[in-house]
Amino acid sequence: MVSPKTEQLLATAVGHHQAGRLVEAEALYRRILVSDPNNVMGLQFLGVLAHQTGRSDIAIDLIGKAIALNGRLPDCHYNIGAVFQALGRLEEAATHYSKAVTLKGDFAEAHYQLANVLAQQGKFGEAVTNYQRALALNRNYVEALTNLGNVLAEQGRREEAVARWRQALALRPNYPVALMNIGLAAKHKGKLDEAVGLLRRVLALQPDYADAHYNLGNALQDLGQWDEARTAYRRALAYKPGWFEPVGALVTLMLAEGNIAEALDVARHALAAKETRETKSAIVACLRSPLVHPGLGDLRDLLVRALSEPWTRPAELAPSCARFLALNNAVGQGIARAMQAWPNLLPAEELAGSAGLAPFAEDRLLRALLEFTPICGVALERFVTGLRFTLLEAALTAAASAQAEPVLNLYCAVSRQCFINGYVLPQSDAEIERTRLLRNDVVASLATGAAIPAVSLLAVAAYFPLHTLPGAEGLLNRSWPDAIAAVLEQQVRAPLDEQRSRASMPVLTAIEDDISVQVRDQYEENPYPQWVKIATTDQPETVDAYIRRKFPLSPFVELGKSSGVEILVAGCGTGQHAIETAKQFKAAQVLAIDLSLTSLCYAQRHTRALGLDNIRYAQADIVILSSIGRAFDVIESSGVLHHLADPSAGWRVLLSMLRPGGIMRLGLYSEIARRGIVAAREFIAARGYRPTADDIRRCRQDLLNCRDGTPLHNVTMFRDFFCLSECRDLLFHVQEHRLSLLEIAAFIAENNLQFLGFDIEAPIRRDYARQFPNDVAMTDLAQWHQYETGNPSTFIGMYQFWVQKNR
Repeated sequence: MVSPKTEQLLATAVGHHQAGRLVEAEALYRRILVSDPNNVMGLQFLGVLAHQTGRSDIAIDLIGKAIALNGRLPDCHYNIGAVFQALGRLEEAATHYSKAVTLKGDFAEAHYQLANVLAQQGKFGEAVTNYQRALALNRNYVEALTNLGNVLAEQGRREEAVARWRQALALRPNYPVALMNIGLAAKHKGKLDEAVGLLRRVLALQPDYADAHYNLGNALQDLGQWDEARTAYRRALAYKPGWFEPVGALVTLMLAEGNIAEALDVARHALAAKETRETKSAIVACLRSPLVHPGLGDLRDLLVRALSEPWTRPAELAPSCARFLALNNAVGQGIARAMQAWPNLLPAEELAGSAGLAPFAEDRLLRALLEFTPICGVALERFVTGLRFTLLEAALTAAASAQAEPVLNLYCAVSRQCFINGYVLPQSDAEIERTRLLRNDVVASLATGAAIPAVSLLAVAAYFPLHTLPGAEGLLNRSWPDAIAAVLEQQVRAPLDEQRSRASMPVLTAIEDDISVQVRDQYEENPYPQWVKIATTDQPETVDAYIRRKFPLSPFVELGKSSGVEILVAGCGTGQHAIETAKQFKAAQVLAIDLSLTSLCYAQRHTRALGLDNIRYAQADIVILSSIGRAFDVIESSGVLHHLADPSAGWRVLLSMLRPGGIMRLGLYSEIARRGIVAAREFIAARGYRPTADDIRRCRQDLLNCRDGTPLHNVTMFRDFFCLSECRDLLFHVQEHRLSLLEIAAFIAENNLQFLGFDIEAPIRRDYARQFPNDVAMTDLAQWHQYETGNPSTFIGMYQFWVQKNR
């Protein structure tokens, strides 16, 4: 029994609590618990107060004790559920909210909060049921009506969603949340002026509503009203500092305007306020921009982090890294000396100058660049070729046994770079002969168990992949410094693991088509692309949310699938894109197929290392892939169909496997953009270069010697030019087709497809919008053809675009 005195104290404490006098309330709750430690209500209310004052762990402990004493009180379960929900512990929150409604069936607030948690978990069907139960108990529950509309919209039931939001407005006229959602629904339908009007009305009612400012910015940007959009994004940030979405939108807008300095300032402030994947993405957008330059300040530390963690594909940062290396005077001077001496290679004392190699070795950006991605740029390539030569010299002299640790680490990075770029650096006959002697010495020492000088091993690794040495596995059984162990992991352990995986790789179809056999053989020799690290990604999202975010005005009909999405990556290569897709989409199951076992095993090794279990790899040929009898919601095939004997036939095979309403992402070569590549392929054919490593190296040097500004020299500006497997794919591929946008448009029209939009940089989208303001959705391929004709390098990589199969 609770004494009358305790009851009176509890009533007084609750009065203080409800009036916001939290200090007084807490003192009385604690006084009650001193005399009655098992007072359930005192424990519960003190726990609620602890949560309100930021002490959630204490709240869970106190309310948990109350539940242990009496688990039949629905309010206790509701209150601890609220704490778990605030902490993001959604399963525990759902469990306690469910218990609350079991104990008290008419507990409308518990039904409502349970629905909110279920919606956060992507369990939209169950969320709808619980919102409806809350509304059955309280038909005027405005928040429940509004959130029910939100979930219906997530399910693609947009007309029903708008009806719920209008019901909420009827109950609470000018309710900002419902009004904003109706504005977003108008934007979704392409009614931009109506959306802007509704969002301005929201802000007249609630000027500090950050979400409304952000959504107004998006609508204004779609209308091409860039200055007003920028103002809206800034206001969103002013009212909600550290919120990423307006930061990302503002940075993208500034970059599209060419305002790199301001974009970088916004991104750096956001990162300083809070390091998240989102703020890092804003920094990456700036760092990978061709507008970023050393005059903006020393960004090397940011570049090192972005490469090493990594924040994006390291290869995307390689050009910017090359520019910022010059901020190290020693490196800048070394690059200049290497360029001036070319084609002669300088000994270490001439390449490095009086300071020696230490300033190179201590440059973290240089080492990170060498270790994580193929370098790009002629000057940097010649500098690294010179560093490799100094490594070879050191291995052949007494200096081999006297390398300082930083210099040894630099040499390790050089060896790792040579492996990553497929040994694309030019090799003189003298270097090859001297390296073969070192290689023979290493092989002999492996056979006899004799010591192997570290520098000798690294010199060999800079010219030959170590796993090709007889007995290479024995290198793993020796003790090495960490930097050398990393080289052996890369050049011995990983390739051997991949070779062992070949026998167990599933085979879905035969590979018998003549062109398919030739393409397979090419990628067996040179798997594409070479990569080391995968980017950290944002939180997974549904396919519908992703497409709506990328193409807000496209005629996309939502799939309505929040889980269990089946995705085919047709032509996955070494797995980089397949892994990104598996991480991008919520609850996706990915089948990734390719012709090349070497590429598939490379992909599978990385996938296992990342702990991903939602990708299945298999060998198969697109030409006959429909024989497997599968259907998919999403099919991605980037940079693949144009290597088939008949790209259109391959495209139709994939379409036959796409479910009605399914979407497809494709990458196809542009006839207009690849004129320089065509000229280079003609140059290669005329001179009789073969797709061998030696001939590719010689051909590259001949192309570099072509006059600047000519189509032949221009191919040397492609990033793929600086890695052997990528260069072979770029210039020596056994089969290449190119298309125009008019041909693609004709295929789309003939095959019951809807064009959704291009994956393309913001500056190009903005420039297109200026020239073709009537195409607000940016889906008119005839107008895009006009734009590309006037801007031939627009699709210099590929046409990367999305289509949807009509139901």
